[in-house]
Amino acid sequence: MTSRRCLVAVGLAVGLAVVPRTARAGDFDELGRYVADPTAVAFEDFAAPTPYVEDPGDSECAEPLFTLEDRTDALSGGEVLLLLGARSCPQRFVLEVPPEAGSYRATVWTRHGGVTPRVEVHYPVDAGLTNLTLRMGPTGRTTSDGWVELATNDFSVEGDREPVVHLRVADFASAEGVELDALELVPSGVFTPPQACAGARDPVCGADAVCIYGSCRQGGHAVPPAPEGELRDAVVDSLRARLETFFGGRKTRLEDLPLALLELEQARDAETSWQFWNAVATSIRRLHDWHTAMRGGLFDAPARGRLNACFIEGDADLSHAVFPRDTRYADILVSHAGSDGAGLRAGDRLLAVDGLHPIEWARSLVDIDWGYQVASDADSFADFAEALGGPTWAGGSLILKYARNLTVLRCNEEGCAVAPETLEVASLVPKAGGPDVACDNRPFYHFVSGGPDPETHYVFDEIFRGRVKDTDFDEGIKVMVWDTLYGGGDPDSAVNTTLRDAVREWKEEARGVILDHRAGNGGTIDAPQYLTEMVRPPADVAVLPFMIASAGYPGPESPEAGIALFDAYPEFALYRVGSADHDPELPVAVLLHRDGSASDYFPYGMKGSAKVRLFAPHSTAGAFSTFIQFGFSGSLSFQFATGDTISSEGAGLIGSGVHPDQVVEQRQSDLVAGKDSLHEAALAWVRDNLKPAKGNAR
Repeated sequence: MTSRRCLVAVGLAVGLAVVPRTARAGDFDELGRYVADPTAVAFEDFAAPTPYVEDPGDSECAEPLFTLEDRTDALSGGEVLLLLGARSCPQRFVLEVPPEAGSYRATVWTRHGGVTPRVEVHYPVDAGLTNLTLRMGPTGRTTSDGWVELATNDFSVEGDREPVVHLRVADFASAEGVELDALELVPSGVFTPPQACAGARDPVCGADAVCIYGSCRQGGHAVPPAPEGELRDAVVDSLRARLETFFGGRKTRLEDLPLALLELEQARDAETSWQFWNAVATSIRRLHDWHTAMRGGLFDAPARGRLNACFIEGDADLSHAVFPRDTRYADILVSHAGSDGAGLRAGDRLLAVDGLHPIEWARSLVDIDWGYQVASDADSFADFAEALGGPTWAGGSLILKYARNLTVLRCNEEGCAVAPETLEVASLVPKAGGPDVACDNRPFYHFVSGGPDPETHYVFDEIFRGRVKDTDFDEGIKVMVWDTLYGGGDPDSAVNTTLRDAVREWKEEARGVILDHRAGNGGTIDAPQYLTEMVRPPADVAVLPFMIASAGYPGPESPEAGIALFDAYPEFALYRVGSADHDPELPVAVLLHRDGSASDYFPYGMKGSAKVRLFAPHSTAGAFSTFIQFGFSGSLSFQFATGDTISSEGAGLIGSGVHPDQVVEQRQSDLVAGKDSLHEAALAWVRDNLKPAKGNAR
């Protein structure tokens, strides 16, 4: 180094990622030279690092993406590790640990570019132990020549079980390469052995862990170190200011924002990193918005068991005499199931999870579940029902993750069982056979040919269309099943091209159309606009303030103020629907269930035409906004809704979903008979309103 190095006091940095701590690893002498902690059990100055190749057969990552470079200003020794190349090939460097149980904290220093490192602990398969992933984040220590210290929270290692402990570095990108130096592992904290548990709130896990998949998962593994002292208050103040300035529209700002800010204040007094970051995450979830979420690498752990069944809100008409309907929530029924679905079949009723109504139980996880998804409309609970079961690869079944038991009532065409059955989640052991089924609120599909696979229910990004099964050719009734409305703003995108082609075909050939969008994942506003061109004359029905021009604005207090706001926005912000060459005679039935964002705008834009009818059990999610995102270190990020959508009548739409024209619930009696209640109602209406036949009807 050409001049004496010194530590620099650091304030709040981009992304709120700077975190001072009192407990440190190595330190600097009076000449600015780095001196490793004398208690360190492992220290790597990258003079001759030991790479760890997890999969030697991975040809794309076979070549090392680093070099060792001589540096006069290296932090330790005379060399640094220079990371180069692809983001998709993580680099790993081994840290030897003593052959005994211990608790440690890892630190590493980095310079020139951003990285998202983590420490991983891999055990042999036959050890019967879960591998660990420890997120790293800045500690608040930097040097005058640009080195930044990153650290994990404390983590426990069973050193006598032959673990491989290594630093994993990915997502590195810099024109001159990202430098690493002084990787260190020091004893810290108290060794905590793996602990079995039952249910999300099992007290055996303590205040700093959550019971997930039957095992206590230490929260500190999933989050970076928490800010301390004055910086903690600065971080909380900054978060609070962002929410107060940018979050939501009138309804969500008035009803949900105050609750979220109260929760955020709890972070100031948190005693550990996990308690701090979970308070922040819970405050984000209490914003109660479909566009709003806190994300992170929470609890990388294998799933326990398999619950290969999908649940749906409905009307348990076969069993109300014994188990009446809840006063607030719909009944929860098995929509469809695959093999190894705990023996559940379509029409079975899920009475309770851990003794509570399934929706009430799922809602209670707001302070625990980092995958929490909730509609902006306070009366829509479809996201919770969908998350109860289903495949582990889709975020994991809430029941498998967090429940002790579930209570079911098995039913068939002859009736229901005399008594319910309680299944212990720990007993749901995976068995071989059959794919995982996806949950899409569609018990059945209705195509003459083609359509989604009825065994897997895999729709995803596909758009399926064809003629409706069990209809006459001359009736000309067409159906489309799809989930995503992501046009991306490109008229020639695959989605927009498919939708335009479908509209063109139906206007020419169909006498009736059923649009089955019961798993509406949203997308972009252009895709629903193309669909409205089928049935509506041109109209400007709302304005979308996408440019966050409403920052700090609580929203219009009256319809008159809303109309003034609608009139003030430029043309590019308008939600324009319809077309001059729409078909006023074509009946279109729209099937909805769990729909948000662009999948809110779609039915809103369709609604109002005399030949359009919406069928659903309840309103859509009411996510009438855009959103903004913020990033932390340690793979943490969050997003929240911003702005509102103002109708041409001056109403703010956020938080109020689109109501169906005809409320239809899936009946239990229909399910056991193999019938789809919503489809049956929609088909009957279309048949009663068919477009007059013409010679070229298909």
